[in-house]
Amino acid sequence: MRVVYWLAGSALLFGLYLLYAGASAHEVLVGAGAAMVAAAAVEAVRGTEHPRFLPHLSWMARALRLPFEIARDTGLLLKNLVRGGEGRFVRVPIEAGGEDAHGVARRTLETFYRTLPPNSIVIGIDRERGEILMHVLG
Repeated sequence: MRVVYWLAGSALLFGLYLLYAGASAHEVLVGAGAAMVAAAAVEAVRGTEHPRFLPHLSWMARALRLPFEIARDTGLLLKNLVRGGEGRFVRVPIEAGGEDAHGVARRTLETFYRTLPPNSIVIGIDRERGEILMHVLG
């Protein structure tokens, strides 16, 4: 049955490719190959079990602070560029959660909220210690 889905996906993606690209001989060959690879990737992903993502509404509200944090961190980066400062690794305590949908959402959003501002990037989350490891400048 998966082969049928793969063939249908390949045909659909190839049709979309022809609609947007063109129809020279080379483009048709490349488009057919790309459509088959993309359909295979879709089937590979579709066949795996994904962690559910179920955030609490209060966790999503933190996104309202992101424009301020981005502007602040941009200023810090510019100041750091002039001073020639160096980065450092920091560990920040967080509530990492478990393997359930809420835990996955918590870790995903923590990573997103802490990496989007340009002054820091998340390296990893240690669930046993309840810490997030980040690299920050300045």
